[in-house]
Amino acid sequence: MANGRISGYCWDRNPRKAGRCVLNAGHRGNHYDWYARRSWNQPGAEWPNRGDAR
Repeated sequence: MANGRISGYCWDRNPRKAGRCVLNAGHRGNHYDWYARRSWNQPGAEWPNRGDAR
């Protein structure tokens, strides 16, 4: 882990809720965290990709 990020992951913070993007670094499209969900039978959190992760 470097700079508080797990190597190879985007790790962008969800601006509205808890969670971080767990897709590959440099991905295209929306950010997604499959661990941030109300229950296991619902989709994870998704939010717009507005550029490079911080």
